[in-house]
Amino acid sequence: MYSPQHDRSPADRLVMVPILVVDGDPAGLAGTLHTLALGGYGAVAEATGDAALRRVRHGLTRLVVSELYVSCAEGPCVVTVLKADRARLPRLRVLVHTRHTSGADAAWALAAGCDALVPMPAEPGVLLREVRRLEGGRQYVPGPSVETLR
Repeated sequence: MYSPQHDRSPADRLVMVPILVVDGDPAGLAGTLHTLALGGYGAVAEATGDAALRRVRHGLTRLVVSELYVSCAEGPCVVTVLKADRARLPRLRVLVHTRHTSGADAAWALAAGCDALVPMPAEPGVLLREVRRLEGGRQYVPGPSVETLR
């Protein structure tokens, strides 16, 4: 099967680490992963804030798509913890994709430092547009530099 990627040299291929999706709800994880796959993005899933922090701090992602209310040992909201670590993670982007859509929830997400907010449910194109914006239009191409943390 022909693919335009076969015509490019390895140096021309942009190797991106996958997007990290964080949600304690299996249906929420599955839906977000499916939408990202439709858009051509590779993604990995974590159900807990602590697992997400480990993955991010090992440099295994630059974009996190997270439900708003995912806690971790370091705080009540993994988004807050991630964005507070700007010195170590200056290029990390966090998109909050949440079922919690009240004005207070949106205000908390923005105060936590998220880079974008997409309420659930959302049309796939809405989520993908924000992902493209935060990723600068780049898409994931598997490469040897991508490791799995477990």
